[in-house]
Amino acid sequence: MFSMKKIAAIIGCVSMALAATACGSANNANGVKEITFQTWNLKNEKYTPYFTSLISEYEKSHPNVKIKWADQPSDGYEDKLSTQAAAGELPDIVDGPSSILYGLAKAGALINLSKKAPELKKKYYEGAWKSSVLKGNGIEEGSYGVPWYVNDGPTYWNTELMQKCGLDSKKIPTTWDEYFAAGKKVAATCKGVYLGTTMGSNTEDYVTAGAQILNKDHTKYIFNSKAGVKQLQNFVDLYKEGAIPPEALNSSWSQQADFFQRGNLVTMGGSAYSADGFKKNAPDLYPKLDVGPRITNDGISASLSFELLGISSKSKYPDEAIDFARFVTNVKNQVDFDKKAAVFPSAKGGLDDPYFSSLDDHTLEGKALKITLDQVRRGYSSRPAEFTDANGYGNLQAQAALAMQGKQTAKEALDKAAKFATERLQR
Repeated sequence: MFSMKKIAAIIGCVSMALAATACGSANNANGVKEITFQTWNLKNEKYTPYFTSLISEYEKSHPNVKIKWADQPSDGYEDKLSTQAAAGELPDIVDGPSSILYGLAKAGALINLSKKAPELKKKYYEGAWKSSVLKGNGIEEGSYGVPWYVNDGPTYWNTELMQKCGLDSKKIPTTWDEYFAAGKKVAATCKGVYLGTTMGSNTEDYVTAGAQILNKDHTKYIFNSKAGVKQLQNFVDLYKEGAIPPEALNSSWSQQADFFQRGNLVTMGGSAYSADGFKKNAPDLYPKLDVGPRITNDGISASLSFELLGISSKSKYPDEAIDFARFVTNVKNQVDFDKKAAVFPSAKGGLDDPYFSSLDDHTLEGKALKITLDQVRRGYSSRPAEFTDANGYGNLQAQAALAMQGKQTAKEALDKAAKFATERLQR
């Protein structure tokens, strides 16, 4: 996330650039309008042919527009955007999730699409559009990015372990009450086996249990409510009973899949395409697997992660930039990209494409995809754009881990985490 120093630098750039030439665009001598389109780690063997063809197709039907494709590596991408904005060189179109675009929007470096192109809202699934809407703390409420692709996935269950640990493998838990009851049974029945690694360190763990993360005007974090504390206490109890592995308390721990494939975890979250990975990498485990939706109390996934295309407020050709972003994210082009990237479309109608609807839902792969499609169609992102690791998300994870270890109560943990995040929000 942008530090306050960086944000100030960006704001300074925006203020000084009012009378300057546009950042990222140019007008050639022959009258052709040049638009710079910047992606994030996508210029490689896998995706370059797709973007080359996409740009060529657009330019053929728009001979007065030239698209200059730029790409930045993953490492230091946020810093690169900050530097570009501060130097008055932010590209016309920038790729990023809402957490990255937030700092630019706050600094006035991105166009409010709700005002500039309100008709866009009708073209994307509701959850996708909501993910692009920012507000509070100096930001004019509105969309600051055209929805592009989205990712999510189901929950995988080891049915052999379920049976061994006293669970009914025909009844996959879908609610938190069912999940916590399953954890208690696993802890009491199977030593050396854990239910899962979920432990109240993600926003969806709270939102899906009835807690809110931010107040309505995005000025204060309120996940330390009665519902939030109750949810964290349930995880604390599960940990004390032995249903969550100690390794999960380390936020950098990345061996969840290894634990699951070795038979140490009953369940784990994954992507829709994890089933194919299990088939290839864990052939002995694959026949034992079943799949269910993300755990929620309302049946709606809150774990979606959306990618967006922001439009520079200093673009010399904002209409052309918006038009190309709309072209990149239309149904056909989104689905074509999703096939290559193993992600899902945010444009309405994209999920009805035969590519997604023709798989056999009697197979593990088909069932996983069917569940994910429903989640993407109806779901949303529970993590506010401003709730980054540096601005409170990482602290929530740390406080939850301390509560697990009995070093503080669940209420103390969430009170501290909410206070920490609110202080950074109000700077």
